[in-house]
Amino acid sequence: MQTAMIPDDASLVHALQQGSQEAFSEIYRRYSRMVFIQAFKKVGVREVAEDILQEVFSALWTGKATLQPDKSLKAYLLGIVRFKVIDYYRLTALRLRHLDSLTHLMDQPEAPLQDALYAKEQEKTLHTHIQSLSDSVRTIFLLSRYDGLSIDDISQKLQLSNQTVRNQISKALKTLRLKWEE
Repeated sequence: MQTAMIPDDASLVHALQQGSQEAFSEIYRRYSRMVFIQAFKKVGVREVAEDILQEVFSALWTGKATLQPDKSLKAYLLGIVRFKVIDYYRLTALRLRHLDSLTHLMDQPEAPLQDALYAKEQEKTLHTHIQSLSDSVRTIFLLSRYDGLSIDDISQKLQLSNQTVRNQISKALKTLRLKWEE
């Protein structure tokens, strides 16, 4: 009787990079519970943790070509979880700030309803444009513009060089300007 060899993570990553859905399924089977638990510990809402779980494995599939088989798959997945949790909280904070701004605007009796609707539409458009940025550019841009972090703080937090952070902010601003002018 022959027993099947259980592939290690490096073998699974190699197979995943070749487009193997079986390898993806095996990685999901091995790590989905850990990813969900880690996300749930951070956000405390089952539905949000489930969304993060799906986003993590979607990111794994779309980024499979850049995976390094000799690196820890578990650490890679937990890193994605960390960034997805940060994105969740950043988006939640952004929504609250927008809601506060709109509430303040709507509470002002001299502000006509048209102005409030226009401002809301502008906010929605800006939010859409920000969401269209790549994950890394969006993360850095939001840390800079919405969280008020300095370039040094961002580079330390994300373990990037100051120049990379500057480049990403510049890229975000250029992209947003172009999209806004469309």
